[in-house]
Parts: sequence; C-alpha cells; structure tokens
Amino acid sequence: MPAKSATAMAPTPALVTGESSTKQKSKAANMTSKNTGLVFNCYSLKRRMKAARVGRFIRPSSVVYMGAVLEYLLAEVLELAGNCARDNKRKVIKPRHVMMAVEMDDELKPLFSDVTMPGTGVVPGVHPCLQGKRDQNTFKGWSRQSLSKGQMVAKE
Repeated sequence: MPAKSATAMAPTPALVTGESSTKQKSKAANMTSKNTGLVFNCYSLKRRMKAARVGRFIRPSSVVYMGAVLEYLLAEVLELAGNCARDNKRKVIKPRHVMMAVEMDDELKPLFSDVTMPGTGVVPGVHPCLQGKRDQNTFKGWSRQSLSKGQMVAKE
C-alpha cells in the first residue's frame, strides 16, 4: 500500500476550530404560500405549466405572478357569482350563477367569450332581431276566425 499524502490527511478548518458544520442554504426559490401570500399552490402550478410546455425553463417569479393573476380572476368571478346566487335567493353557487355573472359583467364577458360551460343553460332574453313588429294581420288564421259562423251553420 502506498503512503497517504499529507494533503489528504489534513483536517478541514471547520472541524479544527470547533464550529459545527451547517448545511448550506439552498438557492432554489421558496414558493410556499407563506412566502408568496397566495392561496394557490405554486409548486403544482409550476408542474402544470411544465406539463403544458409553456416554456423550456419556467422562472419561479413567473409562476408566482401567474398564480396571483389566476387567484385574482377566481376571486372576482366567485364574488359576482355569489351576488348572482344571493339575488336568486340561493345559498349555493351553481354553474348557472357563474355563467350569469360572467355574462352580465362587461370586463369578464370578452375573456370568457370562447368558453363553453356545461350545465349552465342559456342567457335569458330575446334578441332584438327576433322581436318582429305586430300589426293587425299578425294573428289572423284559423285561431282568430269567428266561432259564431260554425254555430249558425249547425242551426240551419
């Protein structure tokens, strides 16, 4: 066996001075809800962004920003849907209330223009082009004919 060199046997300076060795702090971004102040889980949002192939590298700051925007939009839609449910004397927000809230809001309507929400029904109201003008001949037909003629024929 060859002799060990002096450099390999030298003790580390931290052990010589008597200090306890501490683990070096990680340089990874801490995206916990405590640090970001968000309700959304930023780690699962980052995983979903990676799965959707948003980009090759996703910065932690962009994940937090995206989470903040989504959380704001969710709060806005739920507030309007809650108001709509309360107006309809309901205590539970249903998909119908979400759709009604989005359709009645001028800022959210263009954002949800291409979205199809199942189980929401249709927007109430009749389009103005379908409301034709009524005149005296609109309802003429078999239902408006006088019934007295038929009774007179039967008497004769």
